[in-house]
Amino acid sequence: MIYTDSAMGRVMDDAVQNVSFMRRVNLIFRFSYTFPFFMASVCGSLFAFLFFEPPVHIIILMPLVVLLLAIFVNFSNDYFDHRSGVDKIRFGNKEEMAKAMLSDSELLKKIYWEGNPFDNGLVTDRQGKTIMLLLVIVSVILAVPIVLHGGLMVILFGAVGIFLSYFYTAPPLDLGARGLGETDVALSFFMLVFCSFYVATIDMSNADSVIFAWNFLDTDIFVLALGIFDTDIFVFAIIIGTMVGLMRLTDSMSGQEAHIANNEKSISVRFGLDGTVKIAKVFVIFAYVMAAVMVYFNPMFLLLFLTVPLMLKAWKVMTEKGELWMMKVPPLFFGTAFLTEVFFIVSIVVIKVFEIQWGF
Repeated sequence: MIYTDSAMGRVMDDAVQNVSFMRRVNLIFRFSYTFPFFMASVCGSLFAFLFFEPPVHIIILMPLVVLLLAIFVNFSNDYFDHRSGVDKIRFGNKEEMAKAMLSDSELLKKIYWEGNPFDNGLVTDRQGKTIMLLLVIVSVILAVPIVLHGGLMVILFGAVGIFLSYFYTAPPLDLGARGLGETDVALSFFMLVFCSFYVATIDMSNADSVIFAWNFLDTDIFVLALGIFDTDIFVFAIIIGTMVGLMRLTDSMSGQEAHIANNEKSISVRFGLDGTVKIAKVFVIFAYVMAAVMVYFNPMFLLLFLTVPLMLKAWKVMTEKGELWMMKVPPLFFGTAFLTEVFFIVSIVVIKVFEIQWGF
């Protein structure tokens, strides 16, 4: 079937407006985008739980808080992109969006169908501010036991995380528009993995790990204590940071015209599409070199290389640059990052249960 531009536009408008309540909620909060955030924290927390036995409630609460903050990050990103007008430009070409939706790719449909929920009228600016406030309040409440467990280290990590997530698109910094969005995202996901592990392993009852202490209302909030540094989870955190940073890098290419029209200086604008593809390929190689280092630690981490076929597909799409190639690449990186987290979880569970190690 052949669709005219106006017909494709109507397909987009009808799909956004004629949705069920649950579908509307999903379109507003973009839950599919939160999976890599949530799973990154699960990776770090579960690794700590399996091999270092931290408090169980901390292992449960940290991924939950990360999930809520991930929803906040995506939602606030939509809000500030709506305020700046960049998404209205980006998703204004409904022909391209509809082509993506009418394609055979389920990932394309999930990522490019919605557009910005503020621009689509699914939520108002006033409602958006209220939702963001509620998300922050609930996150802070759930984070209290984590702060009591980890003290000042949690506050420090949290402050950095909030800074990176908020100023990713928020003025006056708007890091994403200044060519620092990829670094912001990569560092954020590195922290989600490694800091989840590190905080879980803090033991303030061990005097050797405490480097500063101030008794405040008989709590450990202002105690600065060290957790455990583990090379395995540190290297894996680098892999996830790189993978998700690549997802952000390739996603910026699909909004190239919008970035240019909004006078943004993202990496794709600075280096052009061809230059950005070259940068992406270099970091793909780097990520798999780090995966090879993981295999050196334990043979079960060979499972991480099960993502190679999906990555090769992304590589091929970037090389051939066929129709809608800029839209097809980000979902492939999204899938690769998510599956990398899944295979890591499978690997560490098998390592723990069967005590697998290299024989040398």
